[in-house]
Amino acid sequence: MGRLTFLTGTMSSGKTTHLLQSHFNIEDAFPGQVLLINKNDRSGESVCSNRMGGMSLSHGINDDTNIVDLVSKHEQETDNKISYIFVDEVQFFSTDQIEQLVHLADVQDIDIFAYGLLTSYKGELFLASKRLIELCDRIVQISNGMRCWCGARATHNALYLSGRSANTGSDTVVDNADNIDYRVMCRRHFLEHIGNHSKRDLNG
Repeated sequence: MGRLTFLTGTMSSGKTTHLLQSHFNIEDAFPGQVLLINKNDRSGESVCSNRMGGMSLSHGINDDTNIVDLVSKHEQETDNKISYIFVDEVQFFSTDQIEQLVHLADVQDIDIFAYGLLTSYKGELFLASKRLIELCDRIVQISNGMRCWCGARATHNALYLSGRSANTGSDTVVDNADNIDYRVMCRRHFLEHIGNHSKRDLNG
């Protein structure tokens, strides 16, 4: 039986960088047996990219994609058995798609490494992340020493739109425009931020 591992951390913690390096290493060892899928990448469809410019081709999915069918189709087209799946931005998946990943691990013996955020800029669990916590075999916390502006350990992602704090609206706000900016914060300053009491904004 395969294993489903959830690798999580704040924004800028190096999740996608870790994914791209791990994907490269596994693909090099097992060519043709590795699949990379993602959703809502900041650089567009069918690419997985990090903030430093690293990227790899991927299978971009949408809300209607059945991942079990995607894997089956890929195996038929390439005549290769998939043994490993890397997933980026897993927090944007549907709960049905999380359960499809579980099926692939349990029934098709695929090792799956799913990277994503735990909570949105509202400080609430993404539905997909919640389902992953409930079903995954292992949770790995990725940390590269990210700190809040006060020096405390960063634990949350704060959203600013055109320089002003934001805490309402869609959970899916991708940082692909000049007026969208995320900053990592400690719990104390994040709670002040979503209460509109932050002592520091983008101009401060």
